[in-house]
Amino acid sequence: MRPRTLLAALALALPALLAPVPAQAAPQRAALQAALDAIAVSGAPGALAEVRDENGHWAGASGSNDLHGTPVVRGSRWRIGSVTKTFVAALVLRLAGEGRFRLDDPIAKHLPGLLPRGEQITVRMLLNHTSGVGDYAATWEDSPRGFRRLATTTYTPRQLIDRGVGLPPTSAPGGRWAYSNTGYIVLGLLAEKVTGQSLSRALHDRLFRRYGLTGTFLPTTGRTIPGTHLNGHTTDENGRLEDITRSDTSHAWAAGGVISTAADLNRFFFLLIHGEVVPASLLAQMKQTVPGPSLDYGLGLMKLTLPCGAQVWGHKGHIPGYATYSFHDDRRDLTVTANAMHSRDDAATDQAINRLLATEFCTP
Repeated sequence: MRPRTLLAALALALPALLAPVPAQAAPQRAALQAALDAIAVSGAPGALAEVRDENGHWAGASGSNDLHGTPVVRGSRWRIGSVTKTFVAALVLRLAGEGRFRLDDPIAKHLPGLLPRGEQITVRMLLNHTSGVGDYAATWEDSPRGFRRLATTTYTPRQLIDRGVGLPPTSAPGGRWAYSNTGYIVLGLLAEKVTGQSLSRALHDRLFRRYGLTGTFLPTTGRTIPGTHLNGHTTDENGRLEDITRSDTSHAWAAGGVISTAADLNRFFFLLIHGEVVPASLLAQMKQTVPGPSLDYGLGLMKLTLPCGAQVWGHKGHIPGYATYSFHDDRRDLTVTANAMHSRDDAATDQAINRLLATEFCTP
């Protein structure tokens, strides 16, 4: 299907997606709600999810939005963490498709002197986490005090990169896969260099506005989330939930600073996977993966193989206050978030979210 035809088809499909769920889908939708409820008792106050599949549209909510018991509101915005990386990767690939640079250009060609070994590290390596550049996020204190410090401190991209390159390299350039937020900060600077725009404006003009993602943006100032939103939570020193919604997320920026909604994420990934966002040749490269722990990673895209054997594409996102999964195949789109992240290894919530993915994608 041609891109504009695909957009038109999606627009025409929206009324059907919002229609009542067919009776034959009711048990599966009930199972999704049960799985969502399990997320809300895994350590998070609440959770929300949206699904688009052959049975139409389903939006679910569970638990509390805040520490006062206010119910979660469907359609809320929240901080999507590292799902941001797919947006940044799509922007970089679009710019490459315009001839602004090549994916196999060394980053030093465009940002000279920024990275040690920059003559050997390519744009592609930064996109798929094989650059060998250390992850600045490994320097954060993984504790309630550390999360509070992040929420109240402003960082520049150069400061983040300096923290990353101050760590030992994880491999030679082009070596083994090792997740690096630092690499995506570099990609954000690359996008700014070649567009002459701030990253926030470039994402808005080339992706968010173009594809009708009206609830999505990369904040440049302020610590609040405008409009109806999920409150984010961590835990304090006594294990009690603590609200961390009001946060300076400059520590995430191009690696995880975007705010969005479930509907917008499902729309974006639908269009991306169906060839609307980047040219087919670049989408194919986006799906060329290298192995990582429990996943395969392409150019800003994760490929998960679920226990039933189903393979889905998307990204995970973790940022203090929120855990987000947005995954998709040719027929189904699922975005889910829990409004708490207690540590960088929040196993209970992640396991509950994985069960929700299996409920959707492992159903015939």
